Amino acid sequence: MNTLITGGTGFIGRQLVEWLRGGDIVTRDPAKAAAHSWPAGTKFIAWPDQRTPLELPASYQPEAVVNLMGESIASRRWNSEFKERLRSSRIEGTQQLVAGLLASGRLPRVMVSASAIGYYGDRGDELLTESAAPGDDFLARLSIDWEAATRPLVEAGVRVVQLRIGIVLGRDGGALEKMLPLFRWGLGGRLGSGRQWFPWIHERDVVELIAWTLGNEQIRGPVNAVAPGIVTNREFTRELAQQLKRPAVLPAPRFGLRLAIGEFADSLLASSRVVPKVAIEGGYAFRFPNLPEALQDVVS
Repeated sequence: MNTLITGGTGFIGRQLVEWLRGGDIVTRDPAKAAAHSWPAGTKFIAWPDQRTPLELPASYQPEAVVNLMGESIASRRWNSEFKERLRSSRIEGTQQLVAGLLASGRLPRVMVSASAIGYYGDRGDELLTESAAPGDDFLARLSIDWEAATRPLVEAGVRVVQLRIGIVLGRDGGALEKMLPLFRWGLGGRLGSGRQWFPWIHERDVVELIAWTLGNEQIRGPVNAVAPGIVTNREFTRELAQQLKRPAVLPAPRFGLRLAIGEFADSLLASSRVVPKVAIEGGYAFRFPNLPEALQDVVS
């Protein structure tokens, strides 16, 4: 299957290419990307300016598209300029990807496009399946518009899946990349009250969910990419400290987080009790459904 992948050099993208044993990676700089080690079936397609529509190579027909583009929300302190970069890297980039596919007339059978559990906003203890209404904060509006950017492909008859990804636990990226050093130094602790829900997912399950949705003709629309064994932030903190055999007694109060990292702190303290209803009912078998086993795999 010719699979076109945006964000293929990123944290999840690299693992997806390994899992698929290749893919057609869209990148600004193919020569730089190709300098790294890739499976034998990997190719590179140049897209130097993602503010313009993607131009497919002549006669190239993508059978599937996986859209993982978007700057990390935690890469720097939020201000109006950075928030606009978060929006443009996701929304405008996806719009131009879709515009290029439509202009080429060579549409894929399926597109899996990243979204985020930020779609739901801060909802306390409310149980959130894929049919739940969106929230109304910055990340919720970002996710709404991100998903809407794929609508022209839906209208053109392409099966589109919006993968609402939770907090990814992995070895070389994701949330744990910044958390592990603090916990290993004994400086970890719950965030705020710790009662907020912490919708996590193991990196391997993100990759395998993408592959599963690509091959499952019955799956379309939003899919919550979170593990079924959801925990609170307090429970997550306790389990991670236990795995590392370190204390975790230094809570990060709301006002301290606000001073340290600004508006992004509100997202860390938001409570979203998200459940993967579509994946479970569709028969997807999570490799890491529960937190202890997931953390043991990652931190070992």
